[in-house]
Amino acid sequence: MAARRPPQTVYVFQGGGALGAYQAGFVEALESAELPPDWLVGTSIGAINAALIAGNAPGDRLQALRAFWERVTRPAFAPHLPVNPFLSLWQQGLQTWQTLATGIPGFFRPRGPQSWDMNRRAPLKELSFYDTAPLAETLRELVDFDRIAAAETRLTLCAVNVRSGELALFDNRDGHTRIGPEHVMASGALPPGFAPVQIGKEAYWDGGIYSNTPLDVVLDDAERRDTLCFMVDLWDASEAAPHTMAQVLTRYKDIQYASRIMEHLEDHERMQNLRRALRLVGRKLDAKTAGDPAVKALLALGCDARIDIVHLVMRALPGEDSWRDIDFSDKRLRARWTTGLKDGRRMLARAPWQAPAQEGVGMRVHTLDDADA
Repeated sequence: MAARRPPQTVYVFQGGGALGAYQAGFVEALESAELPPDWLVGTSIGAINAALIAGNAPGDRLQALRAFWERVTRPAFAPHLPVNPFLSLWQQGLQTWQTLATGIPGFFRPRGPQSWDMNRRAPLKELSFYDTAPLAETLRELVDFDRIAAAETRLTLCAVNVRSGELALFDNRDGHTRIGPEHVMASGALPPGFAPVQIGKEAYWDGGIYSNTPLDVVLDDAERRDTLCFMVDLWDASEAAPHTMAQVLTRYKDIQYASRIMEHLEDHERMQNLRRALRLVGRKLDAKTAGDPAVKALLALGCDARIDIVHLVMRALPGEDSWRDIDFSDKRLRARWTTGLKDGRRMLARAPWQAPAQEGVGMRVHTLDDADA
């Protein structure tokens, strides 16, 4: 009997704009645990983080992530002034409006005066409020796309085809896609802020429009291989009910971008456990029964693979509002990175995937919650 291959390690990164600093902190935690990814799957800001990792040598990945997040950080106003809750709230609002008015260095900038005629025809690349040309330059500087093409680490970026409305996957191991800056930008082209990105004859928008948590990409592919998957989400669908209109807007985004991930997890868990049960049943059948064509076809649906999903969800920080995904202020980005680092270390301290699984269990989900603090 052939020896089992070690499980592949996969990182799955959700979209969420400025919230993506949390994912970078999580990566720092896993760097110290020597759990490098064999496969990275990302959408939107998760695609940018994934490209920064796959497009750099292992020893340079954290430096590349830091360089990107430092570049897109908006410095605080009057940092020398004493801490004051009212002043902090005022500063947060001012920084948000500054982002809306002037963009983010190294990421996006306003296109200039916008026409009030929403029916005015324009070239596809201009159908947005902001221009992401600065992001293209940032990616070319910080990401080695030749390394990505070499596919030592698998990279899958998720977008949606504007014409068909179907999910599009850009994969450096599919044999015909050479991933470049345009593929990363397509995965993060969230309308109406960012224009669709033309690649060949097709145009693409942010994959989060279709599904903001691209876990299905991994689970559909990983049915025949043991997998340790770290899924790092930026939107929490389980927060408290709102009491103000500001909280309504915040909860709306949480629920919209969480993408019903828990339902998906439960469905996949049942399916993978069934596949493993089929394989175990097949081993108990006599040769004549197992050789029946109908039985053979059924048993072919089974597999021995075990999948561990390690699920981390970033909790909203105190004082954050519905604009937090464009809050690139230095204070917030540092706090999110630190929180991701802390949560990653907490999960590593538990390492629940190392516990033996029951014989009939094909998939387990390990979620970091407040009780782990």
